[in-house]
Amino acid sequence: MRNKKLLVVGAAAALASSLLLAVPLSGAAAEPGAAASGKSGGVTPLSQTTGTPVSVAPGGNGIATATCPAGTIVTGGGGRTSAFDIFFTDSFASGNGWTIRGSNRGSTTQSLTAVAICIG
Repeated sequence: MRNKKLLVVGAAAALASSLLLAVPLSGAAAEPGAAASGKSGGVTPLSQTTGTPVSVAPGGNGIATATCPAGTIVTGGGGRTSAFDIFFTDSFASGNGWTIRGSNRGSTTQSLTAVAICIG
C-alpha cells in the first residue's frame, strides 16, 4: 500500500497556535482551558470535516469539496490523495468549506478527498 499525502493550508495552523497561546500559563485565577480574554468555558475547538472521495480517471482532473457543519466557520483546509501519482493543482476556501483540484498522472483511477478545518 502506498503512503497517502496530506496537505493542510490556510489559517488553521496559525489559529491553533494562537489558541494554545491564549491559555494562561499560571496564576491562581486561571481556570483550566479558559481563554486569555477572561471568558470561561474554554477555547473554541477546531474540528476536521472530510468530504466524499472523488474518483479521477488516468490522465483526468477532479474536484473534491468538504463543507463545515452549520454553526461553524471554515478556517483552512487541504486534502488527501490515494496515491503518489495524483497531484493537487489547487486548494482554496469556497463558501463555508474547502475545495481541492487534482490531476491524475498515473495509469489507474485514483481519488481525491477534501478536508475542511472548522471552528465554532
